[in-house]
This record gives sequence, structure tokens and C-alpha cells, in this order.
Amino acid sequence: MSTTLTQGQHALLENELRLARERVEQALKAQLNGQARVAHAAALLADDPREWSEHEADREVDQARSDRLLVELGDIDDALMRLRQPGYGRCIDCAAVIPFDRLQQLPQALRCLDCQTTIEAAR
Repeated sequence: MSTTLTQGQHALLENELRLARERVEQALKAQLNGQARVAHAAALLADDPREWSEHEADREVDQARSDRLLVELGDIDDALMRLRQPGYGRCIDCAAVIPFDRLQQLPQALRCLDCQTTIEAAR
């Protein structure tokens, strides 16, 4: 199996990553109500200082969502950088070729399905 993507496959994956990046950026912007992350956190704290403890869980969930979106954005950016490098599409653990259909579903995939399954089972 070839490790080199065709130009069409490369373009498709790059387009998918760029679209995914836009979706995550929009979700993050909506999550933060258009504010910077620090300003958003301050606004959450100022919502109702008298009921701070009652809303603490809501604030934690909000921050966790923001954190998840930021991690996802970083993963997409990393995948875009790797796509420009030789070796994209190879498992970082066993160096096996990651099948194109897996990359098509998850272009930021770092591992083949076997290695990813092993990692997840160990957690």
C-alpha cells in the first residue's frame, strides 16, 4: 500500500481540515459569545455573584467546553502542518499506513485503528 496520497486525496483532506477548522472556530466563538476567553470567564463570574456556588458547575462545564474546542482546534492545526510533511498518513506508533478511509473520517488521526484501539483500551 502506498504511503503517498494522490493530489486529489491530499486536496480533499486539506479541504476537510480547513472546513473542520472553520466549524470549530465558529463553535468556539459562539461558546464565548464573541469575547476573548478571559473576558468570557470574567463575565461568567460576574453574572450573579450572590449565587456563585449555585452556578459554579455551569461555569466549569462552560470552561470544559471551551477547553475541548481549543484542543480540537490545535489537533486540526497540527494535522494541517503534518499534511505538508512527508510521513503524513503513517501511524506514529507502528509506522503502518493509516487507511485513506480512516483519514477521510478523521484527517487528524495520528494512529492506525489497531494502535488507537490499544491506547483506548489501556485507558
